[in-house]
Amino acid sequence: MKKSVIISTFVILAGVFTAADALSAEQDPNTKENMNTFVLIVSGVNKDPEERQAKDKAVLKLRKFFLNNAKVDLERLTVLVDENSFARKYAGISTAENLKETINELTAAVKPADRFIFYYVGQANIVAGKLRFNLPGKDITHEHLGKWLKEIKASSILTVLDCPGAGLAVKSMTGPGRIVVCGCRSDQPYSTRFSEYFVPALVNSAGDTDGDGKVSLLEAFTLASRQLDELYREQDLLKTETPLLEDDGNGVPSQQPWRYKQDGNDGLAASKFFFLKRIITRFKL
Repeated sequence: MKKSVIISTFVILAGVFTAADALSAEQDPNTKENMNTFVLIVSGVNKDPEERQAKDKAVLKLRKFFLNNAKVDLERLTVLVDENSFARKYAGISTAENLKETINELTAAVKPADRFIFYYVGQANIVAGKLRFNLPGKDITHEHLGKWLKEIKASSILTVLDCPGAGLAVKSMTGPGRIVVCGCRSDQPYSTRFSEYFVPALVNSAGDTDGDGKVSLLEAFTLASRQLDELYREQDLLKTETPLLEDDGNGVPSQQPWRYKQDGNDGLAASKFFFLKRIITRFKL
């Protein structure tokens, strides 16, 4: 794969998470020493200046987190953005063609023992029952993206879609060893703020509810979801975004995956995924 750095509202993260120290390699194959992490971050077109700035900040914070905290190798981190993004310095352009080429390169580079993370933060809209990611030039649908990502043979894949209507894409992204996080449901077509809370939650000790000194994917998701609830409640606004998580492979996401022990639904796999071995309490994003 070309040694390039590409930034965009789509973020693919591979091999970033480390399994809980308590799990042995026999219990969790994702702890193998030869596992690498690959990350793809993508951001597209956004005509609203204030919202575009918020998404660009999220891209830069994600890049910083994966390089400085999660210790992802620079050659395994790709970012794609719109040419007008202030994150352009570190990224390529997030056209459909560039995205497909990048995923093709990752398909060749990522091994079955590796992990892969895809993160999209930006705009999208639903047309004729399909979610269309708004990229420079031609848009792509969730069906296109799901098909491309399924070519990647990593043992563990995390897909994060922070955009309007994201829940529509869940079924096309699910499968064995896959976790899907969405900023909102399919019936919520408004701009999302999920990443503004989720990214800081990755290094926030307040999310460590079980006291093991680490923040799991599930704990970060839970903290971000509750902070969003509080935001809408404090501002007395109708809630227009409900984050979702799917990790049991049935294609049906949960709005409360932290209840997986009671409900027997999504949440178990996410509870065993970690971005950092230990919390850095003073780290700022």
